Amino acid sequence: MSEEDNQKPVTQADRLVFLALKGALIATVFLFTPLLSMVLNTIGLGSLAPMLNGLMFPLLFICFGAMGYGMWLKKTQEKKESDD
Repeated sequence: MSEEDNQKPVTQADRLVFLALKGALIATVFLFTPLLSMVLNTIGLGSLAPMLNGLMFPLLFICFGAMGYGMWLKKTQEKKESDD
């Protein structure tokens, strides 16, 4: 049996988990580094900087929720496949 036979196809749940993980990583980088503030100041939108925490924390929690939902979907699909 080759390695190609053991690989499972990428499912929608896998894509959701990966996309949510990338979103959470990006939101975390912008929350805990001054990178976004510097970018906003550079393009002349520095007055929006005080609102960043109000926008980034909900975005971070939405990404974590989507990641949890994707993991739950993956688990239920695996359980359904094992029952069949």
